[in-house]
Parts: sequence; structure tokens; C-alpha cells
Amino acid sequence: MNKFENLHECFLSELQAITHFGNYVNSNGTSQTELLFRSMCIKDPTKLSISIPARKFNENYSLMEFLWYLSGNRKTNNIGKCANIWLKIKDDQNEVESNYGSYILGQQWDWILNELTSDRDSRRATIVIHQPHHKTKNESDLPCTQYIQFFIRDNKLHMGVNMRSNDIIFGFCNDVYTFSLFQQLMLNDLNEFISEHCTDTEKVELGHYYHQAGSLHLYDMHYDMRDEILRQASHPIDEKVAKMKAGITTNYIKQTQCFLPDVDMTKPELVEFTNSKIKEMFE
Repeated sequence: MNKFENLHECFLSELQAITHFGNYVNSNGTSQTELLFRSMCIKDPTKLSISIPARKFNENYSLMEFLWYLSGNRKTNNIGKCANIWLKIKDDQNEVESNYGSYILGQQWDWILNELTSDRDSRRATIVIHQPHHKTKNESDLPCTQYIQFFIRDNKLHMGVNMRSNDIIFGFCNDVYTFSLFQQLMLNDLNEFISEHCTDTEKVELGHYYHQAGSLHLYDMHYDMRDEILRQASHPIDEKVAKMKAGITTNYIKQTQCFLPDVDMTKPELVEFTNSKIKEMFE
């Protein structure tokens, strides 16, 4: 498994690997270059900037997507105004299956909190996302994420994400960003629980982020962008971090409604709302 200090290095290395070693395939009506069963580790899942200008990575959109996940709302009326992909894969009810927060938060999340605080060496802390019913519900949107898993080892919270499919240009970058924030949110919830219920138990620190993709691929429509990105590979890395404040927990999110609203908003309103939450949630 390749290990990287940050998302920038990981993205660039995997893009180079696909370019040099990928196989050309046609899948689901599209053409792409692909590598199978790629595994990687980001040592610091707060270092989530991608600094290469040609990638035009929009961290604010990734944060908006995270806020949408926190809502658990599968409607695309708001998020679709900022990323057209959601409108392309929605069903007749204006919903998608890939609002990951609708699976992550709730019963599975709460079970893991209890599991990891009662057994720090547990291997059971998994959240299943891709369900059997997805294969027949909306053929335009079978969730790309299979499951996520948490471990506490050496007093650090590590998280792994298993993807059936990952587009290296857009899907991979946004997925790593938003899942890393879920890792930080779980860390905050664990430490809140420890503070309230476990006087003799040491708080947990942030560990590594692990990512595996069954198919990590580059669509042929992104080849020109890929070429420009690789030409800019020596561009300096932005050292900015996305570190969630310790007080941002699921309890805080529920109490303050710190998630993307369900009510229809204009795109400028969505951007303004996201910017306000960045100041509220991150150091």
C-alpha cells in the first residue's frame, strides 16, 4: 500500500499510476483507463487541499457536499444547483441513493460509538452503504461506496473506505475529502463520550485515512485535463488544513441544525450558507 502525507500527493501519484499502467476499458457506456484494487493511505486526513491549478479543486463545494450528507436528505433540489451530476442521476422523486450521510449517521453510527468505547480493539466497527436493493432501485445511481470501517489502534482512530468504483478526477477527490471529515466527526463523538462517561479513559487522537477502490479510473473526456495536471505536477503544495473543531459533534449538528437545509435555496444562498459553516465548524 502506498502512503502519502496528504491528499494532494495521493491524487497526483494515483493519476500518474493510471496514466502509465492503466488498462483501457469500456464500462457502462463510457471509456476509461483503469487500475484495479488500488489501496492507499493518507497519513494526515486534515491535509485535504489539492493545489494543482489545472484541477480547480473546489474545497467549498466538497464542504457543501459534506453538509448535504449531514442532512441525510436525498433530495437534489439544492445540491444539484452546485453540481450537475446529481441532476443527471436523480430518480422520479428528485432523489439519489448516494447521500452517504443517510446511511452513515443514525443507527450504524451510534452502534459504533458504543462498540468502540466498550472495546477499543474491536474489529466490528463497520458501516454498510451499498445495499442489495440498490441493484434494482435506481440504475443511474448505484452507490460507489461499499462500506467504511473504523479502528482504534495505539490510541489513534483510523478509518478505511472501500469503493466499488472511483473516478480519479472528481469522485475520488470529493470522496476522500468528505469521508475524512466523517472520520474527524467520529473522533469528536468518541472523545465527547469519553469525557462524559469514562473518567479513567484516555481520549483518542486522529489516525490515518485508508482508501481502496475496486476500479480507480480516468474517463477519456478528462485526458486533456490530466495532461495539464501532470504538466503542473511540481506546483507547490498548499499547507492549509481542514481541521474540524473539537466541539463539532453529531449532538452539536442536531442541536444547531448545522447541515444543508431542505428548503429551496439559490446557488448564491447555498454558497453563503456553506461559507458561514466553514467559519463555525473548522479551526
